[in-house]
Amino acid sequence: MVLNYIKIAWRNLHKNRAYAFINITGLALGIGCALLIFALVRYHYQTDRHHRNYDRIYQFTSRFTSPTNEFNIQGIPYPFGQAVRNDYPGIEHISMLEEWYSPLVAIPVANQADKKIKDKNHNGAFVEPSYFSIFDYTWLSGGPDALREPGTVVMSAEMASKCFGTTTNVIGRTVQLDARIPARVVGVFADYKDNTDLAYSIIAAWGSVKEQLGSRPEDQPFDNTNGSTHCYALFNDKFTAADWDRGLPSFVKKYNPAKLKETSYPAIPFSTMHLSAEYGGVSKGLLMSLMLIAILLIGTASINFINLATAQALNRAREVGVRKVLGSTKTQLFWQFMGETMLIVLAALTLAIGIFQYGQTLANAFLNGPFRFTFYFSTSVLGWLAILVIVVILLAGLYPALVVAGFRPVLALAGRITTQQAGGFSLRRGLVVAQFAISQMLIIGLIVVGNQLRYVQTKDLGFRKDAILTVRLPNLPAQDLIKMRAFRNLATAIPEVSQLSYSMGGPPQSGWRSQTEVRFDSRPDEEPYTPQQAWIDADYVGIYGLKLIAGRNLQPSDTAREALINETFMQRLGFTRPTDIVGKILHKSGFAPMEIVGVLKDYNQSDLKQRINPLFLTTLATGFYSANIQLRSANYSRVLTELEKAYNQVYTDSFFESAFVDEQIQEFYQQEQTMGKLINFFTGIALLIGCMGLYGLVLFMVAQRTKEVGVRKVLGASVGSILWLFSWEFIQLIGIAFVLAAPVAWWAMNGWLKNFEYKVSISPLIFLSALLATVIVALITVSFQSIKTALMNPVKSLRSE
Repeated sequence: MVLNYIKIAWRNLHKNRAYAFINITGLALGIGCALLIFALVRYHYQTDRHHRNYDRIYQFTSRFTSPTNEFNIQGIPYPFGQAVRNDYPGIEHISMLEEWYSPLVAIPVANQADKKIKDKNHNGAFVEPSYFSIFDYTWLSGGPDALREPGTVVMSAEMASKCFGTTTNVIGRTVQLDARIPARVVGVFADYKDNTDLAYSIIAAWGSVKEQLGSRPEDQPFDNTNGSTHCYALFNDKFTAADWDRGLPSFVKKYNPAKLKETSYPAIPFSTMHLSAEYGGVSKGLLMSLMLIAILLIGTASINFINLATAQALNRAREVGVRKVLGSTKTQLFWQFMGETMLIVLAALTLAIGIFQYGQTLANAFLNGPFRFTFYFSTSVLGWLAILVIVVILLAGLYPALVVAGFRPVLALAGRITTQQAGGFSLRRGLVVAQFAISQMLIIGLIVVGNQLRYVQTKDLGFRKDAILTVRLPNLPAQDLIKMRAFRNLATAIPEVSQLSYSMGGPPQSGWRSQTEVRFDSRPDEEPYTPQQAWIDADYVGIYGLKLIAGRNLQPSDTAREALINETFMQRLGFTRPTDIVGKILHKSGFAPMEIVGVLKDYNQSDLKQRINPLFLTTLATGFYSANIQLRSANYSRVLTELEKAYNQVYTDSFFESAFVDEQIQEFYQQEQTMGKLINFFTGIALLIGCMGLYGLVLFMVAQRTKEVGVRKVLGASVGSILWLFSWEFIQLIGIAFVLAAPVAWWAMNGWLKNFEYKVSISPLIFLSALLATVIVALITVSFQSIKTALMNPVKSLRSE
């Protein structure tokens, strides 16, 4: 019986090849895209779940509260870990970690210059030995036990291969961290899976941090918080997160009493950090939005199937009548048509897997940052795929099978099955309205995201960003001023270089600023908020075109003697006229009093998701880590080569690393750019599937109104009037869909734009554009079959009835 169902199903599909092609293609696109989205979402929800104690790992964070705002960072003070160990011996394991960005490793080579390896794809880290009791690693040789000694290091197999050309016989060999700190290799671990936030290629002993910082971590003040300093803990039944929360006020009072009301150190489950946007993780809301898109794509593909299947039902009415007369039961006919659906879905699945594999390749090639992923076929994945196939079969096939199996044989043989009996035209209208609504919501989202991305790319940020190159200086506790002068002289001697400036972190919008406490002029107490601070030289204002609205620029100096502040800081200090604050004094712990010599017009020192914060800038040459170079020529390849030669001549133990400012700024919006690409892609797929659905409905309408078209033509109707006859039907459906889609799309995109402090408005023109786009696409789709029918000889149209 089953074999007979399959044979008949195959014959029917072969007979109606166009019908089969549209259904298979539509379902394949829907399933393939759903697989891609599922792979991406699963990748992020599986991040770091391979650690055995995943559910018991916590990360301590810092929370700072002021009268105007609250912000959270992953960083904590350097002495934090030891303080927790002292006060809470019941915690199973505690480990400090200092991230080491773009680690540079030098490998001594006999009778040659040291071999230098710069890992730009992974970070390094300095950790305490207990780190490896919290997180799981697979060791190929050696292990973490010897990491208790300062001057030791472990590395990934990939890093070992880069350094030594092998992963074996490397234990005991020597490297230099940052090309200056000697370390002995004591272990090699297996390369990471893709889904981890802890992909450190080289991990050094915590005891080596003092060489990198220039001072011991435990000597650092408790109120100094660095975003790259993390602390992890393994809780258990003897000490839980609730225990930490209860004792936290006492802990802060003991170690940071001056900031008892403003500072807190929440313990966050490590399992939530990857999907916590406030800590720089992937937006969980965005992942859920993608899952919703996957469901909508599956739904719209199933709608296509229903429309086409019920349209085809009229053509097969006599077949059903004959089968019933010959003894077929309703159940047998039901399973016959379900069998055809299964065959179509399985064929679509085969094509969908190919689409998925190709789509995954494209995703890894074109998507950046947190949206790169790898899909692993596992038991859970195959189970999800099986469920997806069953759901699609039921969604697409159940209703048409019930409709066809329910035909009355007498009416079917007489050819008197009506539109209502073949599935109900009103239902199909409702399904097409749903398709239009989905398409319009995606188009509105596409336009809003595109407008916002264009806005952040073109908005005047308050500083110059074109033709400026930044070059990273060596990662030292304090810069060598003599070498900095030598590099400036060599770089500015290059004809294509206009000028050079040094700063703490590159461009004004770089993220390389820290929060600090200051006391203003003669006020007895520190300000209740923490302004941002950055170190610049006297040429910085000119090279970036920052605008002074009062006072003057900083005088050349290697130490902090003067300060520039922005308008926001001036206003927070209670001044309205910039000239009134010039000459006042800023006091900062550990620094000499700084005279405010000028006020800068506000510029966006962070991305456009954040408001402009109070900021002051001063000269501190030993804290410069970037050279900012203004270029006067577009021959970038030559000037980069010359700059690298100059850099290597001065910094023989370092590694030349450069980036253009406009490219660095774009990196702030990787997630938004990727979201735009995904919406573009899935909107195109949804429109394509929707066009197939329209085509299916037009086929149904044409089949039912062939005689009507013939009569109209005999009575003198033009091709245009007949085309309008069919098009008006869909224009009405588009209007209904728009009424449903517009408020939902506005709500969704308005919520997304709340992530930006500076954003575009959602104008009525956006909705009208989406409506117009849908109308044009629908009319093009409808016109193909409608014109064909309108041009048909009316004699043939009437004879066909």
